Amino acid sequence: MPSLGLPIYGQHDGRRPDPATPERWRSLAEAEGRAAVEAGQYPDGDEPAPATFGRRGFVQLLSASAALAGLAGCKPPREKVVGYVKRPEGVTPSLPGYYATALSQGGHAVGVVVETHEGRPTKIEGHRDHPASLGGSGLAEQAAILELYQPDRLSGVRRRGGHMAWSALLTELSALAKAHEADGGARLRFLCEPTSSPALAALRQKVLARFPRARIDTWDAIGDDAAREGARLAFGRPLEADQDLTTADVILALDADPLGGEGEHLRHARAFAARREGAPMNRLYVAEPGYSVTGGAADHRFRMRGAEVLAFARGVAGALASRHGLAALAPLGAPLAAERARQAEAVAKDLVRARGRGLVLAGRRQPPALHALVALMNEALGHVGRTLVWREPALVDPATGPAGLARLAQELAAGQVTTLVITAWNPAYTAPADLGLAGLLGKAPELLYLAAQEDETSGLAGTVIAAAHPLEAWGDLRARNGLASVVQPLIAPLRESVTELDLTAAFVEQGHLGAWRHVRDAWQAQTGQAGFDRTWESWLSAGVLHATELRAVPAEVSAAAVVAAVVAAAAPPAGLEALFAADEKVLDGRLAGNAWLQELPHPISKLTWGNAALVSPATARRLGLEDGDGVKLTLRGRSVEATAMVQPGHADEAITLPLGYGRRVVGPAGQGAGFDATALRTVGAPWIDGGLALVKTGKRQDLARTQEHFSMEGRDIALEVTLEGLPHAAHKLEELRGDQASILPAVDYSKEQYRWGMAIDLTKCTGCGICTLACQAENNIPVVGKEQVLQSREMHWLRVDRYYEGTPEEPTSISQPLACVHCESAPCEYVCPVNATVHSDEGLNEMVYNRCV
Repeated sequence: MPSLGLPIYGQHDGRRPDPATPERWRSLAEAEGRAAVEAGQYPDGDEPAPATFGRRGFVQLLSASAALAGLAGCKPPREKVVGYVKRPEGVTPSLPGYYATALSQGGHAVGVVVETHEGRPTKIEGHRDHPASLGGSGLAEQAAILELYQPDRLSGVRRRGGHMAWSALLTELSALAKAHEADGGARLRFLCEPTSSPALAALRQKVLARFPRARIDTWDAIGDDAAREGARLAFGRPLEADQDLTTADVILALDADPLGGEGEHLRHARAFAARREGAPMNRLYVAEPGYSVTGGAADHRFRMRGAEVLAFARGVAGALASRHGLAALAPLGAPLAAERARQAEAVAKDLVRARGRGLVLAGRRQPPALHALVALMNEALGHVGRTLVWREPALVDPATGPAGLARLAQELAAGQVTTLVITAWNPAYTAPADLGLAGLLGKAPELLYLAAQEDETSGLAGTVIAAAHPLEAWGDLRARNGLASVVQPLIAPLRESVTELDLTAAFVEQGHLGAWRHVRDAWQAQTGQAGFDRTWESWLSAGVLHATELRAVPAEVSAAAVVAAVVAAAAPPAGLEALFAADEKVLDGRLAGNAWLQELPHPISKLTWGNAALVSPATARRLGLEDGDGVKLTLRGRSVEATAMVQPGHADEAITLPLGYGRRVVGPAGQGAGFDATALRTVGAPWIDGGLALVKTGKRQDLARTQEHFSMEGRDIALEVTLEGLPHAAHKLEELRGDQASILPAVDYSKEQYRWGMAIDLTKCTGCGICTLACQAENNIPVVGKEQVLQSREMHWLRVDRYYEGTPEEPTSISQPLACVHCESAPCEYVCPVNATVHSDEGLNEMVYNRCV
């Protein structure tokens, strides 16, 4: 990877240096300008022009500012950001630069490296030195580039129907804060996203110091609330598990998707792949209701209803106690049916064999009792200190979950809240339906909402403030292990916007300082070292703050507390089970307006442009359902209409309902995409509920899938063999490869310096589909829309097919990536009508431009 640098745009001084030679760019005029700002001569961030600021500079600055001309008086505090007149050293037009920063994933940092061209971010990859990414990137990270350039982003401040300058809003917020100071903020509430930002944590402490009776609630519709509560049950405090799959020989995933979208899935996927390179290969057991990316990679997969996973875990614990002498687990055993008991015994036997070298995981959908049981199992098996350690949470305000949101709803209904500040994403849409939060938000006389785009909540707020994109804002974040990163801007803000730091600081009379000052001052105070400027520059260049990890803490599980929680856990609900699932692509709906993600095939179902109610083949036969049938789903008196889809390997008598779709206020890409499963969620059962009623509506809707046939029909498309059987299959593999037919003359590579070669290890590929999106982002491949996908006209250059073997009820799967590999025998060369793909003198197929349909 190229060496990392510092951004040309967005820095406090307006121009960024070569970090090794700061004296080349720090001019006297700039130094005087900074001094003037710090002296308070320009409180709104309007710095004086440099001494050499002439006619050409004025015209260039004017052209860069034309888009913001209508909001000139609304500018928030911001360090000087101008386009360079004289090209900085190290910047060559058309050649990319690479800069390190971090993006938030559930409040935790994911380190990234952003490619820029002349100061414009164009591509995001993972930061190889960051523990959460290790050089990899996920769907949300790849799609962040398109989010930055979304044309429907909000701009400025909208208050009571009109536009207002940020400085004017600060004046009103100051008066509002003084009014709340009289009663200690008893009627002041904040609803925020979980965050690991030390700078934001410091500001929140200042807010609570000024308003001791105020409260900060945090809400994440797809957060790890159950895991934190499970740790609280097991240890008496909400610790967080830091797992290491590289040292785990045997893994049991209980409705967990560590390779797909849960937790640090990028790190876990890399660690899992590293153990698939040969003997000794790890072994993965998965117990789950719906087919996940992790389930597709499993060596042994047990399908079961979501509410049955706890009972299966108790069966494994019982087998560990009765047959393998782990007495601490004896009270937790539970009887299972014969087949389930056989599976539990096999898992227990393997875990004991790998004692100290195994790992048990629980998914976010499972109740706290199961997470507590998993903590006890890992401790009893000797995994703590080897394959996992426990740390204090990096989140400064762990999500209070549905219970905290319910408390806020009650206060709103009782008229006990006069000012509500919302920085959490779109709670009017994501809140459980039985709270009726959308109808209660209007009861707060002052409702302030920080948002990037119009959504279901923005229409209810009296004051809507445009939120800055992470690539154009200052901040800081910690990884799950505590390693800190500075979030730095890569480009001048494309819309007039502020950060959560700015809005929070406004309640302690510091909203005029700017996010850069809050972040830098917080870390300077924490380090307390001389020469902080040089340290700061090194942090920005490296992208990580080394030696800031949180230490592992000793923790002993309270077996009695775990047993009590497990025994008291609710019995599995009767009737058809509703399984709510975070969508791998649009998460909780915040990315539903992203056209790249809408058109990206789902990693399992290959569905695009919407979601569907997923049913097993057996349940579909019982209910008379086929793909595309319209159904009405009713749960606890609330109903939604959806489209059914049969999913091989799904648990019987359960329906998976992906969240994040059916948005009512969203950009053009998300309009009419799918159904709103959130309308059926409740506070008491946000993930798994029973008693779901399903009736056919008689309607039909075509499902826009990029793959409709999932069986190889006896053809050797993607082969799957065991590690022991690989030597015997080698001869057959060579026969299947064979010689490639070509109408082009063969290339004598003995005379050539280069030869193109590419191989994809199907043992490591999980079929997650991130490569497809990365290819689209890198090559700027256009989306075509649902109608064209229905006609098989999607334009992705790379696709990942998924094939099933076995029965539809108990299938195994294998992923088959198909890429445009630019080989010397590319068939597109023969048929391209516009000569977009040509043959080079080195024998390579060279794609000049994409005209493929």
